[in-house]
Amino acid sequence: METTRTAAEAAARLDQAPEGDPRAEQGRRLVQGELTLFTWKVLIAVGVAALALFVWRVADALLLIFTGVLFAILLQRLAGFVRRFTGLSQGLALSAVLLALLALAVGGSWLLGQSVAAQASQFSEQITRAFGQLPPAVHDRVMEQAKDWSVFSRLQTVASGVAFFIGDAVVVIFAAVYLAASPGVYRRGVVLLVPRRGHDRANEILDVAGESLWKWLLGQFAAMAAVGVLTTAGLLALGVPTAPALGVLAGLLEFMPLVGPFLAAVPAVMIAFAQSPELAIWVAGLYLVVQQLEGNIITPLLQKRVVDLPPVITIGAIAAGGVLFGLLGMFLATPMAVVALVLVNLLYIEDKLGEERRFPAEPEGKG
Repeated sequence: METTRTAAEAAARLDQAPEGDPRAEQGRRLVQGELTLFTWKVLIAVGVAALALFVWRVADALLLIFTGVLFAILLQRLAGFVRRFTGLSQGLALSAVLLALLALAVGGSWLLGQSVAAQASQFSEQITRAFGQLPPAVHDRVMEQAKDWSVFSRLQTVASGVAFFIGDAVVVIFAAVYLAASPGVYRRGVVLLVPRRGHDRANEILDVAGESLWKWLLGQFAAMAAVGVLTTAGLLALGVPTAPALGVLAGLLEFMPLVGPFLAAVPAVMIAFAQSPELAIWVAGLYLVVQQLEGNIITPLLQKRVVDLPPVITIGAIAAGGVLFGLLGMFLATPMAVVALVLVNLLYIEDKLGEERRFPAEPEGKG
């Protein structure tokens, strides 16, 4: 405001100067330049604020698209492996990968469902027996609370959450399939947003970011395998039925932060409770210990080894992602940190400072 007032006062004084005065003409040009510069600064500030507000409002959609990018990288790499060993075209190889993943998901769900269903009757008997053994005062208190508990509203909440989850999953799956089927189309679209002289650099950045995200996925798969092995070993030691299937489920659901381990623990605790309440407590403790090991030790160290991502950045990114964007933000926090480090190292450390980048490794076939 001070700049605008000063420029306006100067313009008023210059208007009173006689016509043809060269100093007055020069002053008018300077004032006009200052006003133009100030106007551009205001427009840029407003534009940045509007862009930030827009990104914040559509953050959920952008996070879903980024999730689709991650799964597209996975599908494309798997299709590349199939193509390399079978000689199939990229389209057929991608179709084979999708069919294999679908068969794996359906088969695994059916096997686990059979195991849980086989234990359901025993679980119901254990619940009934345990409820009957409660002291009368506790029994009456539980019955009073049950009357106040609205089953219908709870079911509505659960159904709404499931519907939103399915909708988000459909968006991610279709985005991943389309991106994996025609990556060049979307890659060229991103590169065209950059001036022509920067096309080569943009392609290099996309290569490095893609390779870094693939390495992050490998680290995530290694963490999932570690969780599966630890869970299976613990369940076998405790004598829980169907321990291998439950361990595989724990490893697969580890891909989903917080919710995944909880969903994996539910059938295990149910099956253990069908044997005895004490066993259920031990199983719940086992899942809690494995989850803490994975979140605070296994994953940070693996990502440090595979992606060269410092453990503190991994833990801090997950915490910040959870605060800003919830569960999906926690899941995507580490890969977003990977992309951010790529951009900082290539665009700032290399291009701006002229120094050698510290992160990440060169993409395959370079360096």
